[in-house]
Amino acid sequence: MHNRHQLRIDYNTITDWIAHDALVYALSIDLFINNGLESTQPKHNILEFDSDAHCMIAQLALSTDSRYTLLRL
Repeated sequence: MHNRHQLRIDYNTITDWIAHDALVYALSIDLFINNGLESTQPKHNILEFDSDAHCMIAQLALSTDSRYTLLRL
């Protein structure tokens, strides 16, 4: 089993988990297009990366947006 590195993304003003899921999925596409980072989405608010470095780059890339909060797991 590979060690996975996770980033939790919480849209504090959105309570519908389906909308939350779609927004986090859109962020994963953005990370792939703009940064070449591949991720999976095991939960509606979690992105998972193969390496700690990719998780850190994703966190930095996403950290400028105030619509959500980020937490490394």
